[in-house]
Amino acid sequence: MGSYLFTVSPRMYDINKLISSQVLDELIKVFPTPKQQLRGRKRCDKKALILGIIYVLKRDVPWYDCINFGASASSCFRYFKEIQRRGIFKKFFNLKSLQKTDVKVCSIDSTSVTSFRFSYCTGFSGKHKKCATKVSVLADQYGLPADVLFEKGNVPDLNFVSTHMKNTAGRAKKILNTDKGYTSLEKRRELRRIGVRVNMEMRRGDYIRKIGPKFKLNEAIYHTRFTIERLFAWLKSFKRCRLRQEFTISSFKAFIYLSLIIILIKG
Repeated sequence: MGSYLFTVSPRMYDINKLISSQVLDELIKVFPTPKQQLRGRKRCDKKALILGIIYVLKRDVPWYDCINFGASASSCFRYFKEIQRRGIFKKFFNLKSLQKTDVKVCSIDSTSVTSFRFSYCTGFSGKHKKCATKVSVLADQYGLPADVLFEKGNVPDLNFVSTHMKNTAGRAKKILNTDKGYTSLEKRRELRRIGVRVNMEMRRGDYIRKIGPKFKLNEAIYHTRFTIERLFAWLKSFKRCRLRQEFTISSFKAFIYLSLIIILIKG
């Protein structure tokens, strides 16, 4: 049997299962409209292209299995790569996070996304016993992402802190909630110099050589750290973000940025 093109009408597939009308309208406003040439075939509708990309992100299907909402799978893929090439995903994420997050009280954590052994930005995580790409997120007290970084799976979480602080420079930060994996006296002192107090639980034997008053834990503020774990649950509700299948790190980053953009719009 030969292959055929299957077009889905809005009556056949409930688009609201993929994305709310509010989020879709916001994405349509920001993403560029395909330019119509003087000659050649008519360009696809932007809404159909965005729906195709969201379908791949939410359902984690191969591009060739993407439902036709009015644009072919290859058209959706080319549009996705064009937006990624222009850096629109990252720019829109940075703009939206600046508008919607308040990082006076923030949390930091990372998640290891299982990956195939690609040549770039993958490493074996001894803690999780798998090859992974690490995604580190700085979130505000409500669990909305303010900054995101990507590295190999074998990079320690502590290495992300300075870069997160640099990326959010100029924004008032007073308290940083972390887990016990960020234990470091030097990093605490470095953050204290820029006016950020680390709020974390300590294990028995931590900082035993420190002279002077011991570090204190503000339990009421520390209880808000669950919001960053909830953020990772929201992120991995987009099935494409659970396993890195993209050979290029730029495509994987684009899917993560798009997921976080949707979370920010909903928030």
